[in-house]
Order: sequence, then C-alpha cells, then structure tokens
Amino acid sequence: MKEYHCGTLVPGCDWHTRHEEEAEVIRRAIEHMREAHGETVIRETMVEAIRSRIQNVRQAA
Repeated sequence: MKEYHCGTLVPGCDWHTRHEEEAEVIRRAIEHMREAHGETVIRETMVEAIRSRIQNVRQAA
C-alpha cells in the first residue's frame, strides 16, 4: 500500500491518500493540488516532489 501526506509538501495541509498503485496516489495528489491549493500548472518537478514523498505502508489487519 502506498500513502502520501500533502503536509510533507504543503505545510499545514492535513490531506492524505493511499492506494495500492503509486500512479493512482500521484493522480489523486495532483487533483488535490489543483482543487485545494490552486495549482493550475503541474510541472514534472512537482510530480517528482510528490513521488519522493510517497511511503510504503502496511495495511491494518
């Protein structure tokens, strides 16, 4: 399971997401950046910043 916390990139933001596939986590994070933080242009550097902050987490039993 992959998990991303927006607060690691945007201080003070509590939004987070998790999914089995990294690509879906990135897609959700980009959608969040557009809707919540007003980002209109998503550059490759932002995608890389998101990707570098994705963590592997264990699912709770």
